[in-house]
Amino acid sequence: MNLQEFFDYKNQLMKDILTNEEIVKLVNEDIQMEDAASLAYTQVFPCEYVPETVQAGKTFICFDVDVQRSLDKTFLIPTIYVWVFTHRSNLRLPEGGVRTDKLCSEICKVINGSRFYGLGELNFFAAKRFAPMTDYQGKMMTFTAKDFNRQYDPKRPTPANRREGI
Repeated sequence: MNLQEFFDYKNQLMKDILTNEEIVKLVNEDIQMEDAASLAYTQVFPCEYVPETVQAGKTFICFDVDVQRSLDKTFLIPTIYVWVFTHRSNLRLPEGGVRTDKLCSEICKVINGSRFYGLGELNFFAAKRFAPMTDYQGKMMTFTAKDFNRQYDPKRPTPANRREGI
């Protein structure tokens, strides 16, 4: 395992989020789809991020990848965390409901079951409350996948202290 998956999964998730019109509108209703990329590293972060000070109430999506465990020498279980949080002034949606709940639902629609993460399908695992700072509330969602633990490199020589097959 060379951990390339961390890089690949995060890039895919950033793409999945910023190309979904409903998600972009829920994060910042003033942004047009052609400008959605401007949300990267301002309101959508490919790492766990909590702003130190926020001048205006904003909505944030952050995500990261961990490998919780290795099943064996062949497979491992990467875990994707998605944090969705907003200022309390933005919690209530004009049509009713809670912004963070709607965002979680939309993100789940896009990535749950996706075949762009790991082998097979990405699986929703859990959603928990998350309150990163005063006046902000949200959720943390967890997804799991299964991926290869090691990439076989046939060009790599067998160590001298190992037996070769007959």
